[in-house]
Amino acid sequence: MNLRLFLLLVVIESLFVIVGFYGLILIFFLYFGSGAGATSDKAMLTENIGFGILFLMPLLFGILKFRNVTEKLKAKSYLYSGLLVTIVSGIYFGLNV
Repeated sequence: MNLRLFLLLVVIESLFVIVGFYGLILIFFLYFGSGAGATSDKAMLTENIGFGILFLMPLLFGILKFRNVTEKLKAKSYLYSGLLVTIVSGIYFGLNV
């Protein structure tokens, strides 16, 4: 495993997840508002799906790069960093992914 690539990927993917999390909160607030529309079933379902996709993106990216990269050391770095960021972000933001 390439440690330098691994750490770089962890930082970049973590920033992606954090910025995406706050971006989704802003988008959902602007779309559904803060009243009764924000507590509707449609809003809750949209929120769960959106955050689930957001937190699984690093893992999906790692799996795709693992399959397409020819060097196995780099491939393991992509896979392990995606797995680590997915698990940590799921625990940190309290998701049951």
